[in-house]
Amino acid sequence: MVPDAEESAIRQVLSENQRLRQRVFELEEKIRKTASPAESSAGSGSSVLKLIEHKDFQLEQLTARLEEKKEQFQDAARELERCKAEMALWAESLRLYQEILENDATAMIGVNKECRVILFNRTAPQLLGEKFKDALHQPIETVDFSAFDPDTARRVRQALASRKPADSSLVVRDRRILTSVHPVGSEAESRGALIRIQVVSTK
Repeated sequence: MVPDAEESAIRQVLSENQRLRQRVFELEEKIRKTASPAESSAGSGSSVLKLIEHKDFQLEQLTARLEEKKEQFQDAARELERCKAEMALWAESLRLYQEILENDATAMIGVNKECRVILFNRTAPQLLGEKFKDALHQPIETVDFSAFDPDTARRVRQALASRKPADSSLVVRDRRILTSVHPVGSEAESRGALIRIQVVSTK
């Protein structure tokens, strides 16, 4: 918004110009009454009046520009409020996604389009071992899947290349290992993939 001080200054100058114009008019009236016709036609105060009118015109232009800026600022403020509301919705959605991710009983691992580990939930290191945390920002091949599906890293790269989900189901001792890889993004642009590993007892 335009500072109140600027608007107040403009109003004050306009008011002073108005009073000065009135004073000049009164003086012209006195001159016409007391001076000869030739002196009266000279219009001694007209030049001052024209100057005041010119200043008034400039002030009106400035006021119009300030009003235009006020409207622009108001539009920008409304757009900012809209963006803030949108961001609040996004933040709420992200908190919901994080809550779902963190409380999922399966191991969930996110990789980017270069197949580097960029996120995982709390179940992932519990299932894959604490050493798994060292794989953050590292290629998927650095993750030890030998106790689950050893082909997981290959399946991830295959899913990213084909843009199609890849699933596997293996029985290891008395456990069934269900691994799914879901590419994320559009057909035109891959953003990565989400790996989900679930262990189900066969007993």
